Amino acid sequence: MKSMLVLAFVAIIAFCGGFTAPACVCDKRECEIVNEVDCPGLGIVVWDPCKCCQECARTEGEPCGGDLGFSGTCEPGLSCQQPGPSPSEGICRPIIFDNHEDTTKTVIGKYELT
Repeated sequence: MKSMLVLAFVAIIAFCGGFTAPACVCDKRECEIVNEVDCPGLGIVVWDPCKCCQECARTEGEPCGGDLGFSGTCEPGLSCQQPGPSPSEGICRPIIFDNHEDTTKTVIGKYELT
């Protein structure tokens, strides 16, 4: 009986070991040319997680994040929030700023931001 449990455990480990995170393999010849006008939303172009090819930033409601960021990067004004289609993915959603009597001021150079 113990040998069956050990064998089952080894089989599970071997099966799960076949799942690996995506890896960066860069061949710039396979990159598509992406222009801002080709991108939805704000038309933002970003680098892929491997810093190999450019791609469109994700817009509101699209998947993002994922293993090593392979599901994409959200455009400005959006953040990758859980839950998403899988445990490591999120969905691009608007960043909500809490303006409840925030009196914090930030000074950058000679400019004061409130």
